[in-house]
Amino acid sequence: MAGSPDIKPAVVFEYKGRFGHFLRAEASVSALSYPVPPRTALLGMIGAVLGMPKDVPQVELKEALIAVLGRIPQTHWHRVKLRKDPPAPLPRRVKAGTKGQKNPKPEQATLIKQEWLFNPSYTVTACLPEGHHDKFVNRLRERRWHYSPCMGLSEMPARLEFVAEGTASALPAGSEIYCSSVARREGAALDGRRTLEASSNGEPLAILPLRMPREVTEDRVFTHAEYLIERSGLPIPLRADEAYEVRTPRETKTVIFL
Repeated sequence: MAGSPDIKPAVVFEYKGRFGHFLRAEASVSALSYPVPPRTALLGMIGAVLGMPKDVPQVELKEALIAVLGRIPQTHWHRVKLRKDPPAPLPRRVKAGTKGQKNPKPEQATLIKQEWLFNPSYTVTACLPEGHHDKFVNRLRERRWHYSPCMGLSEMPARLEFVAEGTASALPAGSEIYCSSVARREGAALDGRRTLEASSNGEPLAILPLRMPREVTEDRVFTHAEYLIERSGLPIPLRADEAYEVRTPRETKTVIFL
């Protein structure tokens, strides 16, 4: 029924780009990427559309429900040159015939490997807090945003395409579902029997565990969560306590929010 706390307005949109990089929290020398955008990255992207300053979306949109669907993209390792210190400053006055410095300041830089996602493409379902949801939907429809959305790094622009509006209805605890999205493991259990049946009746399921940031405070303290993801984006057979049925004029899918 309309207004029920178990039924929320939802918007579905495509989030894609040519390249992407979502830095893993545990990465050290080699800059590994998450295969899908973490909840914290999606909150930042939505905040960019709404015009929120950096670090504000994670607080203002803390109660947002977000689900992400999509296959794991192919990756490429790219060498990135990072400066350790700024170059020597240029002289304030330049005279005709001036040549370069005989002993320029040596450049201190380092090369690291960075994992890039090729053609990342995801379908995102979002239920935003009241006061932000309608504004975000209107901006998606009109393709207007305050700051350019990106695929993790500002140098990797993203394309946002409105798909549909709909509703997200909470399912009873313990429901047996086929989850179309990346699934948070808390309150969810993989159904081995149905997993084997799905693998024997069609394309084998490749279900992988994944640990990603879920929340972040104003002081940049991250909280992580455990997830399950199917390599090709196929539905995952689960018994879940916090699943939602997302209905739009186009289709109906079952998701678990990040």
